[in-house]
Amino acid sequence: MIQQFRQTIAATQPWIVVAVTVAAALFLYFAAQGVRYWQAAGNNSAAREQIGRLERATGPEPETSETQEAQYQAKQLQVEDLRQLFDYPATDALMSIVSDTAGDVGLDLVSMTAEEVTIEPRGTLQYQIRPISVVLDGPTDNLRDFLAALYDRVPVVVASNARIVNLDTDPSSQIRLKFYLSPEPIPEEDEGNPR
Repeated sequence: MIQQFRQTIAATQPWIVVAVTVAAALFLYFAAQGVRYWQAAGNNSAAREQIGRLERATGPEPETSETQEAQYQAKQLQVEDLRQLFDYPATDALMSIVSDTAGDVGLDLVSMTAEEVTIEPRGTLQYQIRPISVVLDGPTDNLRDFLAALYDRVPVVVASNARIVNLDTDPSSQIRLKFYLSPEPIPEEDEGNPR
């Protein structure tokens, strides 16, 4: 049998023997790399578990009263900044912003109608909703730019009930804009009168 194997090797081309040897060497090399990868992954997992146990055992570092006061002041400033976002008391001011934004993006403002203010609860707050319906003429790509620019100027606006007609010839868009204004906590009701 060994004699037959020697004859087979002698009959083959030398490059085939080299190719088989190289392939075997590459296979062994990548197999060794795979084993090392799995070992390293197991070590990383164990290290992460130990870090997690240490963090849970030590707990968070207690905060000083100065740190808590600074955090409170920062939160107060943030609340004031957020309140200013909702400060659009005059409907004329909102309509002016809508008109200017339409002009800036190349849309023609055909009509604009302010609707009745409603109250809408959201979470623990209730908002005054000022709906304004607008009709705009111009390309639909400009409509997307209009909504993005309007949101940048008045982040408390939501567009709803959009309708686009005459897409092939002279596009016209009708959109209902809802401005969320004057957030106030929802008043507590008597126990006898549930909400």
